[in-house]
Amino acid sequence: MAQLLLQQGKVTEALTYFERAAELSRTEGEIVNALSYAEATRTQLEVQEKYPQLARRLQGMGGIGGGRGPGM
Repeated sequence: MAQLLLQQGKVTEALTYFERAAELSRTEGEIVNALSYAEATRTQLEVQEKYPQLARRLQGMGGIGGGRGPGM
C-alpha cells in the first residue's frame, strides 16, 4: 500500500504505512526493509520542504513522488 501511495505522490501517507509495516514486522529483515523505506520517505519529505525547486525537477524526472518508490 505504501508503494502505491508513493506512486500517487502521497508521500506523507506512504510514510505512515511504512512505519506501521515496521511495527508489524516479524523478522529482522522485514523490520530493516520497512525502516529503510520509511527513512527514505522522510528524506523525500525533507527535500520537498527545504528544496522545493529541486523537488519539482526530480518529480519531472520520475524521482520524488513521481511514480517511483525510494531507492527504485
